[in-house]
Amino acid sequence: MLADGLWSALSTPPPLHSDAVVVEPAVTADQVLARLDGRDRGGVKDSFATMDLSGAGMELLFAAAWIHREPEQDRRRPEAPTSWVAVTSVGELAEWTSRHDTRDVLLPPLLRRAHFRILARYAGDRIVAGAVARLGSGAVDVSNVYAVPGHRVDWAELADAVGAFFPGRPLVGYERGEALEAALDGGFAPVGDLRVWVR
Repeated sequence: MLADGLWSALSTPPPLHSDAVVVEPAVTADQVLARLDGRDRGGVKDSFATMDLSGAGMELLFAAAWIHREPEQDRRRPEAPTSWVAVTSVGELAEWTSRHDTRDVLLPPLLRRAHFRILARYAGDRIVAGAVARLGSGAVDVSNVYAVPGHRVDWAELADAVGAFFPGRPLVGYERGEALEAALDGGFAPVGDLRVWVR
């Protein structure tokens, strides 16, 4: 349900998803807590990092930065790096999610959605990194970016891979820690803060 600048799930959300998401900066902590009333457990994504929910029995799970990358200036479709490919089979998806602990989140029907790409980076015949790209209203959300131990994600290369599927679109997402540093090195810029709270 989306009302008054606040989205909330009508029932228990899927794993790794928030019960409520603040989508307008004027939303208050009281509004969020009223929407969560009656739920013993839950998570809140404060998209603007404007509220402190610690006094309401919630703990800060993490803080992160929103990131943004402009599309290539000439708007041509970039050539996808050969090491990044779209996941197309159920078996390949199972391997991808086993490396990222998203088996119950990224389900096979997503492979048939035109606005959604699950990308895998291969070293030989083994998946060593992955990302999800989802076309929204004008921008492409890049999320679930990971690399297995001993490998790293080149975010400039990843941006080219995403751009091959969704050319001429800005890329957005959020990251923290070393992943944020890698994204900034790859041409992304920080554009704001967010926090995720849980109880």
